[in-house]
Amino acid sequence: MNDDRQERESHNSRNNRNNQKDACVNEDDRACGCGSGHQADAHAHAPAHVSGGVDHPATKMHMSEVEDLPSLVSIQPEATVSRTVLSEDGLRIVLFAFDKGQVLTEHTAAMPVMLQVSEGRLLITADGRDTELVPGKVIYFSTRLPHTVEALEPSKMMLSMFDTRQH
Repeated sequence: MNDDRQERESHNSRNNRNNQKDACVNEDDRACGCGSGHQADAHAHAPAHVSGGVDHPATKMHMSEVEDLPSLVSIQPEATVSRTVLSEDGLRIVLFAFDKGQVLTEHTAAMPVMLQVSEGRLLITADGRDTELVPGKVIYFSTRLPHTVEALEPSKMMLSMFDTRQH
């Protein structure tokens, strides 16, 4: 394990003991965490407030919650911002904020994902079609499905990544 990764894991462990998750738990702090390697234009570094589910072995039953998701990421002019707000066994949730016209170029996810919008409208292109993602709608992608995301207006999105691999 390299020194940078060990330092991040040590930092994350300290934050977990303080009942907080660090926003930068991705392998690459500027990547969205979906495994595609694409980069965000900006990245929030403040911790998300998570209650419950901290400092527990993976086999212990527990409940975690994140308060007021939309307030944990801000829309920045001419930028795409991403922030990991929850990382649990088999699930990672990353919030995105897009200014109008921002695009995540075609990429894939290394695991199944689900997209939801809390504010705004996004144009999602995948599986040979375009669809508009608006509040109240959910989109699911199977592993490695190429897709793009374009903000039709300033928007906030939640990406849920489901790690189905055996640990």
